[in-house]
Amino acid sequence: MKTNGRMTSLMRGAFVFSAMVSAASAATITFSAVADTSLFESNPDFDLGGTTLVSGTNQMYSRTRALFRFDLSTMPAGAVVTAAQVSLVVTRKPDPDQHLGPVNTDFSIYRLLVSWGEGTGINATGSVAAAGSATWNQRHAGAISWGNPGGQRGLDYAGSPSATSFVGGVGNYAWGSNPSLVEDVQAWQADPSQNFGYILVSEDEVAPGTGRRFASKEQPGGSALPAQLTVTYSLVPEPSVAGLCVLTVAGLALRRVRRINH
Repeated sequence: MKTNGRMTSLMRGAFVFSAMVSAASAATITFSAVADTSLFESNPDFDLGGTTLVSGTNQMYSRTRALFRFDLSTMPAGAVVTAAQVSLVVTRKPDPDQHLGPVNTDFSIYRLLVSWGEGTGINATGSVAAAGSATWNQRHAGAISWGNPGGQRGLDYAGSPSATSFVGGVGNYAWGSNPSLVEDVQAWQADPSQNFGYILVSEDEVAPGTGRRFASKEQPGGSALPAQLTVTYSLVPEPSVAGLCVLTVAGLALRRVRRINH
């Protein structure tokens, strides 16, 4: 009984120590967009990579969609993603005195399935696209077209949104963490070559006035942050030498007790 009591105590201590060694440490990291641009139906061969982002339908019934991508290369190896959230800042909404005024709507972010070029087009509606830049007609101007102008759902971007948020006036908006966003980050972490970012689409592109301007990494004066991706993850440390020694000793002691009992 005395031997078994010592063994029980030793094993209990070993397992407690092992649990402490295996405990995951949580951390949060925020990524800013490293590339962003807009697709503008009214100027289908222009790119808007050097100005604010635009998404939704303007008061002239022209659709726009925004693209943005994050570089996750600084994520620690072995990180287990537990939460992910995307944030954007609306910097401008339609003039209430023009046409029907602003219309509030849901905006969804969809995971992009193909590559695209950022470009440097400026002005409110962009500039003639340089080779490789994304436009309404082509994801790489002069080389590769979208499945459909503006991007084809289910081909150029995912068939289902990763997250949806209701957007109204000027201010900050978040696309809160959910399993789809977590899955996106995990997939990009596992295979960076497939990280093409997101496309932001209004869920009511028929209604004029849903268009919004969002802050980009080219935002004048840096008064508003570009698209942000906030990731919470955990790290499970490797067992220490001391921990492995404790478990080894416990295992040997257990074998000895078993011999004595038999």
